[in-house]
Amino acid sequence: MTLIITQGGILRPFRQFLGDRAERIRERREQRAQERGGTSPPVQSQSLVEWFNELINCAQCTGFWCGLFCGFLLIPLEAWKTLEDFRFVAGAPLPLKLFLLWFCCGVGGSFLASLGSNFIDWIFYRKMNALRQLEEQDMVLAERRGNVE
Repeated sequence: MTLIITQGGILRPFRQFLGDRAERIRERREQRAQERGGTSPPVQSQSLVEWFNELINCAQCTGFWCGLFCGFLLIPLEAWKTLEDFRFVAGAPLPLKLFLLWFCCGVGGSFLASLGSNFIDWIFYRKMNALRQLEEQDMVLAERRGNVE
C-alpha cells in the first residue's frame, strides 16, 4: 500500500498536483516575506497541503499511517486482551491499550515500508550494475573483433 501511494504510477498525477500546489504555497510565502523587506521567510508552520505532500512522498511516513490504518481496520477491539500479558499495560485503561496496539502497527508499517523501499532500490541498482557490466563486456568484445579484423 505504501509503495503504491509513494511511487505508484496510478497516483502520480495526484502527487504532481499536490507538489505543484505545495510549491505555489512556498513561493507565495517567500514573495510575501520579500515584500515585507525580509531576505528569508519567517519561520512558519507548514500548511496542510505541504504536510500532505511530504507525507505521500516519504515511504517511511506513509508506511506509519498505512500501518496505523490497517491496524485500526484489521485488529478487533477484543485484541486488547492480549496486552494483559504485559505488566506495564495490565492496569491501563482500554483506550491506552488500543492506542499502544495501533501505534505498534504504525511503527511496524513504517519499518516494513522503509525496509521494502530499500530492498527494491537495492534490487534495482544491482540490476542496473549488471546491465552496465554486460554493456562494458559487449564493448570490449566489439573492440577485440574490430582489432582482429
